[in-house]
Amino acid sequence: MTSPVHSTLRSNSNLLSDNKQSPAVGYLISLQSKRSRQTMKSFLTIVAKILGYNTLLDCPWSSLRRQHIQAILEKLLSEGRSPATVNTYLAGMKGVMLEAWTMKLIDTESFQHIRQVKSVKGTRISRGRSLSTFEVQQLFKLLANDHSAKGIRDAAILAILLGCGLRRAELVALNYEDIEVARKILIVMGKGNKQRRSFMPDSSWLRLCTWIEDIRGEYSGPLFTRIRRFDDVTMNRLSDQAIYHILQTRQQEAGIPPFAPHDLRRTFASMMLENGEDIVTVKDAMGHASISTTQRYDHRGDGRLVRASQRIIF
Repeated sequence: MTSPVHSTLRSNSNLLSDNKQSPAVGYLISLQSKRSRQTMKSFLTIVAKILGYNTLLDCPWSSLRRQHIQAILEKLLSEGRSPATVNTYLAGMKGVMLEAWTMKLIDTESFQHIRQVKSVKGTRISRGRSLSTFEVQQLFKLLANDHSAKGIRDAAILAILLGCGLRRAELVALNYEDIEVARKILIVMGKGNKQRRSFMPDSSWLRLCTWIEDIRGEYSGPLFTRIRRFDDVTMNRLSDQAIYHILQTRQQEAGIPPFAPHDLRRTFASMMLENGEDIVTVKDAMGHASISTTQRYDHRGDGRLVRASQRIIF
């Protein structure tokens, strides 16, 4: 069944004959990271299908107006998507329309109306989790008994993710040259092409040194690399998808419940907060732009709320 939004677009659209001139393509190219491009490409494809088109290249983006954007947001919310997810869709659509305006495919007044579409308010309880102390101990116990090159590498990977709170994309982007040995610091390239210093705890530093000194060697290039069969260490950089598979394998071997790579980042934030660090310090350590983002990583559980409630005396 053809939606009203689709019908309106069909009647007003002028599809571009050259996909290279598509504002959606221009917007995706402007994004700095490969993962951001992949995410937004997926979201924009969903938007195009909501409008009745097969791909984002088929969609006449320059025909979108404020009412179309709002209708799409309402549909996404009605399907049960969280406010944060819906706002990511909105950011993508606004990005495409900015590109359309830059390419002179949409007039300024229409573009300003789209810019004024407000973000959806509200939050949802995060589906992610923080690993327990027992689970972390089980993972490191497993790796302590694995003396292979992969075991030593994976222990260093886990120690950096847990001890520094890095995103997996940040981890695989690290080079040997990004280590400041004297201060036990990693120079991390985060989102938005922003560098930050990540200070390693001793447990992370020792496991990283073991990986470098015993297996990898002190050479320039990717810090964490692929290892083929029979402990054949290469100088090929690991992908962030490889980190996912490594952690999934180690989780199964350790016999603990499944967790996502990003849950290690949540665990890092929760441990810092549990240790009494202030939220601004945690924000800076994680490379967040705002405190509100950091607050979503607080997975200390209901225990702290129960303890706080018991301290209230009438």
